[in-house]
Amino acid sequence: MFEEFSPPNKGLNSGEEVVWSRRAGMAARMMLGGACCILGSPWILLLIYASIGPTVGNILLIFVLIGILLTIVEFVNSRRTMYYLTTERIIAVRGGLIKRQILLEHFQGTQIDDYLEIKSTYTEGADRFYAMRIRDPISGKLMILSGFDEDAKDVVMKTIGSK
Repeated sequence: MFEEFSPPNKGLNSGEEVVWSRRAGMAARMMLGGACCILGSPWILLLIYASIGPTVGNILLIFVLIGILLTIVEFVNSRRTMYYLTTERIIAVRGGLIKRQILLEHFQGTQIDDYLEIKSTYTEGADRFYAMRIRDPISGKLMILSGFDEDAKDVVMKTIGSK
């Protein structure tokens, strides 16, 4: 069911080449939420325990721990995820296994606006980062790619848009 993908040794079809690859980015709201949980929660919990009591404080503590756990899971998943654009397909790989892929030939004869949506997610210094939602025109399955800078966005748009 899961196919290994670790170019150039495993996963490439005969004659297929990697055009571009990039590690996934972490969603900005998860970064901000995790930072707020880690930095702000001790002070808020201290105030809640002192003013309202341990019952409400324990409930809030559970929510804080869930928030921190979700942030850690998102961070680990983003570090394990790589995106590849090859001469034949666009692939999302997590932990060396193909999570999702779309053949580029599926985009032939379609308009780029029909299957590609790009949103600006955050700015880091002078660099702007984007998330892409690519819908496979044949199967209708959605692939969401995050952490793209301006250059990566242009490469993907040019490659997919030329099909």
